[in-house]
Amino acid sequence: MKVKKYKHLSFEDRCVIEEFLNHGYNFTQISNRLGRHRTAISKEVLKHRFLRGNANNNRPCCFEAKPPYVCNNCDKFNHCKKQKYSYNSHIAYNEYKQTLITQRAHLNITKEQIVSINEIISPLMIKKNHSINQVYISHPELLPFSKTTFYKYIDLGILDVKNIDLQRKVKWKVKKEYDYHKEKVDTSIKVNRFYTDFKDYIEYNPTASIVEMDTVIGTQGGKGGNCFLTLLFRQFNFMLIYLLPYKKSKYVTEVFDKLKLLLGIDEFKRLFEVIITDNGTEFSDPESIEIDINTGEKVCSLFYCNPNCSWQKGSIEKNHEYIRYILPKGTSFASLTQDDCYLIASHINSTPRLSLNNNSPYDSILLFLGENNMKKLKIKKIEYDDVDLSYRLLRK
Repeated sequence: MKVKKYKHLSFEDRCVIEEFLNHGYNFTQISNRLGRHRTAISKEVLKHRFLRGNANNNRPCCFEAKPPYVCNNCDKFNHCKKQKYSYNSHIAYNEYKQTLITQRAHLNITKEQIVSINEIISPLMIKKNHSINQVYISHPELLPFSKTTFYKYIDLGILDVKNIDLQRKVKWKVKKEYDYHKEKVDTSIKVNRFYTDFKDYIEYNPTASIVEMDTVIGTQGGKGGNCFLTLLFRQFNFMLIYLLPYKKSKYVTEVFDKLKLLLGIDEFKRLFEVIITDNGTEFSDPESIEIDINTGEKVCSLFYCNPNCSWQKGSIEKNHEYIRYILPKGTSFASLTQDDCYLIASHINSTPRLSLNNNSPYDSILLFLGENNMKKLKIKKIEYDDVDLSYRLLRK
């Protein structure tokens, strides 16, 4: 039988131990029944046994220092004049629960540490929307305990940071309204561009650079006004943001025309080899993205996710959360400029990620993208403590 490791005994386990002790089974037999190591059973009995009868009796128990350490199965129990130890599952479980509560209630943090955290860490989380993972990366010397313990200290209220300040602890999800009047997409454009075609392409080109594409709207509904075109390099979680005057395919095409001109066709082909997006009407002209208008050459391949399968481009969907920290849903993009988009992208790309081994997307992609291309794309590196993911970023 496989031995269970690092698992606490349950109340049912303790009932089995008591029953087996009452019937004279040894620790090996009990351990085989529970799938635990016999040492764990012996320690449990020793820790939670108790004296029965007169505790002032000076005659030691026969089993005080030898297994089974209790008299549960002794046939002389009723008339024995010596000390008598017993094991009871209810008493043992109650003692275990009380110990658990006492140990977990103990705070292993000094007043000096609390002051340091409130002076340095709390402002970063409250005013700049830094995540717990990010502050652990940038200030490990101030946080000599686990992230779980940090959450516990927040729940206990001993820090200035509250649950409402955490990025994902408190979240209100707004139900999306379906626009029944939106323009229908001609499904013939998807021929040879389905998600199955994308998987086939990646199977034969496993090292291809994959870019996920999507849009982010401002005011609810997105029936006009500025919106974002987002492009994310999947391997590096590196995101580019471009401002569109309207959520239409011709403005998406304009962005790609500028990218081809800015980077050069050869670099564009290397960086944007594969693009995957959803079925929105703004992406209904794939040929204008794939083809170089000057030579007619196909310079990239665009594919579509299956309907209602946003998880097929889940990296960019996840990355949109960082935009929403700065511009919550319902915020108008009317006053924003392309320079604001560069600023937002720079701060998001400078945020360290657990998925990138605690590196930022900027650092991860720098070697692949190159410093020259980074300058052309106008993305700058922001120091960890200067990263601001709050609405205050655009008010400076």
